[in-house]
Amino acid sequence: MFKHILIPVVPEPCSEQAAHMGLEFAAAIQARVTFAYVMTKMDTTTYSNGVLKTWSNHARESGVISDEMLISGADIHIGDAIAKEALQKDYDLIVMGTHARAGFNRLLIGSVTERVVRIAKIPVLVSRSETPTGHFGRILVPIDTEPSSLVALEMAKKLALELGAKLHIVHVIPAVPVPLGDPVGAFTAFDYAGLAKTFEVAGDQAVQQAMEATKELQPTRTLLYANTERIENLLVQTARDVHADLIVMTTHARSGLDRLLLGSVAQGVVHRSSVPVLLMRPVAVDTSETQPQEAREAPLPMA
Repeated sequence: MFKHILIPVVPEPCSEQAAHMGLEFAAAIQARVTFAYVMTKMDTTTYSNGVLKTWSNHARESGVISDEMLISGADIHIGDAIAKEALQKDYDLIVMGTHARAGFNRLLIGSVTERVVRIAKIPVLVSRSETPTGHFGRILVPIDTEPSSLVALEMAKKLALELGAKLHIVHVIPAVPVPLGDPVGAFTAFDYAGLAKTFEVAGDQAVQQAMEATKELQPTRTLLYANTERIENLLVQTARDVHADLIVMTTHARSGLDRLLLGSVAQGVVHRSSVPVLLMRPVAVDTSETQPQEAREAPLPMA
């Protein structure tokens, strides 16, 4: 379970709301917290220390042990500075807020939180809610047929056991991809029905295995069909339907052209969810992304 939580803070609503959520969560699991402020060229040490002192006082009022960290971010992306700090100490979770901008506006403005999610090696708890809670009584965990989803399932199980929370497992059976130019299935030699059945059987098996792996929690389950609906929309709606107050899932954290063309289900959930999302990394990341931005090629805007 999480023992040391890194909470980057800035004096704006989405960050402050997430920081309060992080404090509530830290109090619930008796974790230590470090508040971090990334100083830009426009910040003064006095101002930055004042921001951190405010949060130190909040932590003391919440009964949470905390300390403060000033980080120099004058020469690198703020997200890189946070990820670099996360590598240097014994942190096991980062808590952040996000504006969850979408589309072209997100590409122009960028997102510090998305960048941290993409390059950090530890889980990131993200919230875009105006009233997030750090008391998680019902946890939703989306699973798929890939082994990587077991990382999220195991974390959701640990959290549910420690917090006394209920667990809900959901799997979305993907739609069968239809080749371009074949909207009505003109390629009769292709077994669309057979592939659809394969997806269904594999999804049902994944859910059954997840139910068995978490049986001491007596989890509930939902099995959905994507058809023409986006998977992230179905997951967010399921979270509403079961009154979940936390979603735990893996992210492949694509970057560059892959991210722009293929998108990310996890990213879509974060952008749409009204409850916090705990994102787990199933694979290692390229540590070169924590280097200064000018040291890397950047043909496309990076969030």
